[in-house]
Amino acid sequence: MKQDIIDYLKDKSILVLGYGREGKSAVEFIQQNLPGADFAVAARDELLIDNVHTYWGDDYLDACKEYDIVIKSPGVVIKDYLDDEQKAKITSLTDLFLRFTKNLVIGITGTKGKSTTSSLIYHILHNCHKDAILVGNIGRPCFDIINDLDRDTIVVFEMSSHQLEFVQASPHIALLLNIYEEHFDHYTTPEGYFNAKKNIFRHQGKDDLLIYGDIFQHTDHAEIDELPVRKINIYHDINIPRKVIKTSLIGEHNYYDILAAVAACEACGVTEDDALKAVETFRGLPHRLEYVGEYKGIKFYNDSIATAQEAVISAIKAIGNVDTIILGGMDRGLDYHVLVEFIRGTSIRNVLLLPNTIEPFERIFNEAPHSQILMPVDNMEVAVRTAYEVTAGGHTCLLSPAAASYNSYKNFEERGNDFCRLVQQYGK
Repeated sequence: MKQDIIDYLKDKSILVLGYGREGKSAVEFIQQNLPGADFAVAARDELLIDNVHTYWGDDYLDACKEYDIVIKSPGVVIKDYLDDEQKAKITSLTDLFLRFTKNLVIGITGTKGKSTTSSLIYHILHNCHKDAILVGNIGRPCFDIINDLDRDTIVVFEMSSHQLEFVQASPHIALLLNIYEEHFDHYTTPEGYFNAKKNIFRHQGKDDLLIYGDIFQHTDHAEIDELPVRKINIYHDINIPRKVIKTSLIGEHNYYDILAAVAACEACGVTEDDALKAVETFRGLPHRLEYVGEYKGIKFYNDSIATAQEAVISAIKAIGNVDTIILGGMDRGLDYHVLVEFIRGTSIRNVLLLPNTIEPFERIFNEAPHSQILMPVDNMEVAVRTAYEVTAGGHTCLLSPAAASYNSYKNFEERGNDFCRLVQQYGK
């Protein structure tokens, strides 16, 4: 694979677009394997890299016009800034890896559940003595592991919509867990987001496998039925009773994530019994319905990863006994009517609203009678302090924001860590 990628890139002028984890990985690959290559790096923020030509500033995307190929990082937003001819130049680490790898790749995407499912698949494979490696959106760029791959290594690849947007190849085993409204700030239309997700199966062939779940709100049945691949519907084609699954993961949504993970591992030669034994020892991930602890008679849960309203609804159902919920964050123009209508019908009493989505939440709540007390707060510290004041003893406070964190934090992990720190600080 490595030599195939080198052969594809050589003799081309290359622009690395974005300089986060994947951008840095791309630069390292070029410097190590393509000495003397005509390449540069472009990013919005000021950028100085030794011995590398750089572009930065508000017009950094203009640099795409000057190069034969553009290796785009997931965080770079294109929308309509580039025309179709310029977009045709765009590839990514994910695209190049999928196009040229000779290893079995299990690709996992979905609006919610992809990190847990990816980690669970890796956990099962590892515990069942399969040579597996976990990469992608979960934090490790795929190019970083190219030298670690043996012929039989199974690559478990968590894929975000941003990583899938420009791919021209799909994984051998594709898991599309669900598609809900999310990340619309990265796309010109909602369909742009939905189509990016569906790229995980669009280039599959007759020997490939698609495992899919709750996708038909934004996917035509015919689009799936006509695929020339083997297909498994998580809800209808897998028969594992809940009572035989022993797991620390809570909630209906996690049951279906487990079914998807077991099906993927069975396709790799793991028996159902062995997969379920491995599930027993999986302990979940931070910031995903993470139990922070009980302080002053109140139970606290950190679900900072929940940036889609469907994820919040699942969290409320899974935990139960929620008295206070902390919502809000970066305003991406999402329609929160589904979430608000659900909360109106629960016993949740206190809704603490973080900037910058205070106005849309208040407006939608006040469109109809509700029993919830809405409390705008300035930041997470005020939210946690207020939660201690208003949450009934023996009940739960849940951070499940239904919004991205970038208006106040670097990412959802930083937001979740801040929440946990403050809970412990004020719980003393």
